Amino acid sequence: MLRRAFTLIELLVVVSIIALLIAILLPALGSARRSAQRTACLSNMRQLEVAHWAYLVDNKGEMLGTAHGGAGASWIDTLRDYDEQLLMRSPLDTSPHFEGGTPVGSTYRQTSYALNLYLSPDSTLGVGKVDQVNTPGQVVHFVIKAYEGAAATADHVHPNLWNSGSIAGVLAKAAGEMQLNAHGGEIDSVSAVSAYGFLDGHAEQAAFSEVYTDFNHNLFNPKALP
Repeated sequence: MLRRAFTLIELLVVVSIIALLIAILLPALGSARRSAQRTACLSNMRQLEVAHWAYLVDNKGEMLGTAHGGAGASWIDTLRDYDEQLLMRSPLDTSPHFEGGTPVGSTYRQTSYALNLYLSPDSTLGVGKVDQVNTPGQVVHFVIKAYEGAAATADHVHPNLWNSGSIAGVLAKAAGEMQLNAHGGEIDSVSAVSAYGFLDGHAEQAAFSEVYTDFNHNLFNPKALP
């Protein structure tokens, strides 16, 4: 019985169709993967807030401390005592400064997340107890810190120093400490999207313009809420 083989043209058509399907599917798969990473990042931040509330209960509402100015214990070690499985690295974090990579000075990056100094007793501007904040659901507590630069290994950010005469100036200062576009967008734009943990325990992704209008109207300083 004579068997009919595929012609070269038929094989090329099949290969072309497969290549076309791959070209169509790859962006969708990449988008789905990044969406899953964003969700995991928000879950990490949410778990930080859960551990933080456990700490608040045990410490009569006293806020977490940072390693501000080289003094005091970092919240990183404190919250790990509450949850040994706490995931400190975002799956979106491409920083080269974790252990095994390149240190900043002699220090490695321990976490993707940083605490808002306005919500720490380490600063004269900071909050000492949680009941001093009237609307905790509107105040940013944790952020994703910058992947590069001097702030890459810090455990907190300084929104109290972001005062500037222009939004471009604010963006430049904030981007030096936060990865403003960790969840999407351009880092030098108010539309840059990142993840934010809030003092009431919830986490959400938001554009920078949604959390910061100007120095006197933002969600970092409890006294400057819009």
